[in-house]
Amino acid sequence: DQIYFALRFSIAGSMKGENLPLILDDCFIQYDNGRLENILKILSKMSRKKQILLFTCHHRERELLDRLGLKYKLIQLT
Repeated sequence: DQIYFALRFSIAGSMKGENLPLILDDCFIQYDNGRLENILKILSKMSRKKQILLFTCHHRERELLDRLGLKYKLIQLT
């Protein structure tokens, strides 16, 4: 999963002139909390230049974002 994410991250970063959002769909489900925390910090920095859409059915990401004090907008589908 980490290699696949790194590949997607690298491709998104190499698209010069394209300001497309990075769309992530439950791609961190196999990460432990430490790895998830690290990647959320990286995504937070990246979000200053690029829109990031993170889809998940888990509450763990939101809990970590809140604990880290990272800014995000939650859209919850019921």
